[in-house]
Amino acid sequence: MRATGPKALAGPALAMALLMPAGAAPRAQESDRAETVRVEGEGSKAGADQTGSVTVIHADDYAARVATVTDLLAQAVGLHVRSYGGLGSFATVSIRGSTAEQVNIYVDGVLLNPALGGAVNLADFSLSSIDSIEIYRGFTPSSLGGGAIGGAINIRTKRPGPGRAAGSGSLSFGSYGTAEAAGVASWSDEPAAARRADGLLSIDVSRSDGDFRFYDNNGTLQTAGDDGFTTRRNNQFASGELLGRSGLSLPGGGRLGFSASLTARRQGVPGIEAFQSPDARSEMTRALLRSEVSDLSLGGSAARLDAGVYYTRTWQRFQDRTGGTTGGLSVDARGIFDAAGLSTSLRFRAGGQAAPGFATITLSTRRETAARDDFTLPHPDRGGATRYAWSLVAEDEIHLAGGRVILSPTGRWEGVASRFDDPPSGQPSPAARDDARMTGRLGAAWRPRPSVALRAAAGRFHREPSFTELFGDQGSVSGSDDLTPEAGWNYEVGSAWEPTRPSTSPLSRLRLETTLFRNDADNLIQFVQTSQKTVVARNTGRARVAGAEMSAALTLFGCLAGDLNYTWQVATDRSDTFRRGSDLPGRPRHEVSAGASLSRGWGRPFYEFSYVGPSFFDPAASAVAGSGVSRDLIRAPGRYLHDVGYTRGLGARLEATIEVDNVFNVKTVDVVRYPLPGRLVQAKLRLKLP
Repeated sequence: MRATGPKALAGPALAMALLMPAGAAPRAQESDRAETVRVEGEGSKAGADQTGSVTVIHADDYAARVATVTDLLAQAVGLHVRSYGGLGSFATVSIRGSTAEQVNIYVDGVLLNPALGGAVNLADFSLSSIDSIEIYRGFTPSSLGGGAIGGAINIRTKRPGPGRAAGSGSLSFGSYGTAEAAGVASWSDEPAAARRADGLLSIDVSRSDGDFRFYDNNGTLQTAGDDGFTTRRNNQFASGELLGRSGLSLPGGGRLGFSASLTARRQGVPGIEAFQSPDARSEMTRALLRSEVSDLSLGGSAARLDAGVYYTRTWQRFQDRTGGTTGGLSVDARGIFDAAGLSTSLRFRAGGQAAPGFATITLSTRRETAARDDFTLPHPDRGGATRYAWSLVAEDEIHLAGGRVILSPTGRWEGVASRFDDPPSGQPSPAARDDARMTGRLGAAWRPRPSVALRAAAGRFHREPSFTELFGDQGSVSGSDDLTPEAGWNYEVGSAWEPTRPSTSPLSRLRLETTLFRNDADNLIQFVQTSQKTVVARNTGRARVAGAEMSAALTLFGCLAGDLNYTWQVATDRSDTFRRGSDLPGRPRHEVSAGASLSRGWGRPFYEFSYVGPSFFDPAASAVAGSGVSRDLIRAPGRYLHDVGYTRGLGARLEATIEVDNVFNVKTVDVVRYPLPGRLVQAKLRLKLP
């Protein structure tokens, strides 16, 4: 369904009048942060790469809100989030029309994308343990090692504040049995201590019944007589996250740190709107250990060294014995995935200690294994796979014309080696596969005036086929060991204008920003059906995504703030098939997010609006869109959603928030007709110490 009439138009009218910064900037309070990356350590990179498109979301700006990582990324310019049902369900993110697999997602620099394939689930992350989320649209910085076609998202977890003990806790509850409890405690020595030590502990638990009402068309959009409202079944979830961190200052500078996290999730998998699954279940448990030495001085301030080592193990299990989500195919599959790696990054001033910019050389290695079982097969063990990956990245930052012009060239040499073990069933494994490729990027920025910034960049990236695409799953999915990596060229040109405004001016802040981009992808990998029960991975074609990102921001009278982000893109299939010229599925042409807030002594009311345009479900649907078939059958409808809320302090340390999401109770769907919740009412209490 689609909201129309005055209810749909009220939000955009207000949002256009009240604007704020690009990306997912704070909606409930004024912020003077520009779009730069908060970097740990004085000797780290001198701010963000000014030649690229970078958005940083600071979690503290949303501490009073009832929000999730999925919610915040859905508001960021250039990003599209696909949700399989809302309320903690599986969700993925794409950047500038990429696939979710073409976006690398990291936690404190540790890559989470599995070599087996598939996208990273955004619902696995708890916002309470996060310090900031760095979004790199169209490129991956050298500090993160490997590159990606779509870009990268790096989630930085919380770190202790200097020189004090602190703590916070929150409790939220709402519709459909939704609840969350979170707490963070930290301590730290005084900054002047010779060996300053610190520590942090964070815990978060959440759950929901997910039993919202939705409009069920009974799988017959052209027959209205059997339609009606019904309750979402098997949509409950429970999750928990535990994070511990400690650190110690080293003599002469630098820092030694250690962190450990454990994440667990159990949830039902209800299926699409008309065919709900009563008993499909998904489970995930992930442990991550990481140790690092950072900002280690080598020869004064002219050279700095960062080094880290990590290990992660992930258990996943999916059960659907009745086949409610698999078209009648019984599944009981388990996977155990291990990954270990190390990374070393050397930053130095190529022009001497007085040079303004750092050059960086990063070497990273990774070993990943996958062991899989399907307990519905006579021989459950499907064998194992191993992938060795490494990358060598060199990046420089060249300042010209007194710092008004910056050039940033990057070269990246990446290699992988994949191996597959024979399963006990005796089925032979594919041959080993080795590959190495050189990619790179060149960015430039020019600041002709203090209030104006211009930038441009171009780069080439690639994605190596996953284990499943190369080797299949020894079941209904067949692999192809002759696959060519997906490759892509990314181009962008951008500008930003932010004039200096006196703090006493009624218009105390104004920022306008726009970016034009184009991404060309070759050798796209898709699964092609070869019989009623089997699919095979093939390099099937090419695609082009072109578009624009526009954002604006203002703050009035020091208390009234607003923002507007708009993304327009056209994602076109350019392969030599019957789909040539059609839209790529799951890529809406228009997305808008906007918000407004008023901060006063009596509280802080806020409003948010979002619009996601229609998009086709799959390539075949897009190709036949003009053949007379009803579009309601083959695409997700556009949706207008309105959220409102109010936060008020209850003394110096306690604050309360109430939010109403989807105020007009719009009934809609996403991703092959997975229904989304209607109106959701939630309340939150937050205590902060000291």
